[in-house]
Amino acid sequence: MPTTSRLKVAVISGGSSGIGLACARVLLQRGHRVVLLARDADRLARTAAALDPAQAGRVDVLAFDVAEAGGAQEAIAKVEARHGRIDWLITAAGIVEPGLFRDLDLADHRAQMEINYFGTLHLIRAALPVMRRHGGRITLVSSGAAFIGIAGYSGYAPGKFAVRALAEILRVELACEGISVSVAFPPDTETPQLDGERPKRPLVTRLVSEQGGVMTAQRVAESMIAQAERGAFVLAPSRTIALLARFHSLYRPVLAWQQRRILARDSGRRPES
Repeated sequence: MPTTSRLKVAVISGGSSGIGLACARVLLQRGHRVVLLARDADRLARTAAALDPAQAGRVDVLAFDVAEAGGAQEAIAKVEARHGRIDWLITAAGIVEPGLFRDLDLADHRAQMEINYFGTLHLIRAALPVMRRHGGRITLVSSGAAFIGIAGYSGYAPGKFAVRALAEILRVELACEGISVSVAFPPDTETPQLDGERPKRPLVTRLVSEQGGVMTAQRVAESMIAQAERGAFVLAPSRTIALLARFHSLYRPVLAWQQRRILARDSGRRPES
């Protein structure tokens, strides 16, 4: 039988960089033990070594691919064997490959759905049997792009819309089991992923995304964790995202009109009404 940790244990996918790593830093400061999950074992090891040496005894790492359901099961089994519990699961692993629908390969669509949605699903399914024994928190990381259709994100946004839907359902189904569910909607966040994405964005995607502003990963993580601890379901790190979460149905036709004009101008065609 595993020895149950006296510390609360947070398991974080996408933990080697970006929002996942920033969440780990916040929870370490709050006294949690953190288990960082990511695909690249070498990068995970470097990440762990770069954290505060005083916290090194509370950091564990596991390398696996969230797109593989069996890998998620094996990783959670190792977490249980080492620590005996999971108090907070944060599913921050994700990828983005922007591009207009006509230009994206089917493989680009499939890869983003596999990691962004199924990677989230695999990890939650694996962790639930452990969490059901004592309750805890699950925080799914979606995106500001999950509220409204943004041209150039036909491969990315559907998975994030699906994560949002999954969170809404799990919130209802797991409430009676003592598991609190929340879902985060970060705006553009300064991460290595954003650095790689920016040069690939079509003009319309860039112009729309700029309206949402940019935050540091640390600010996003601090806001997410604080809101989740207060019991919020929708975790909106910025005022713009908070307004979008509340009024996206009203803003949708306005943004659609704006995007059609940008696309038409960019192609030299007359915009449709």
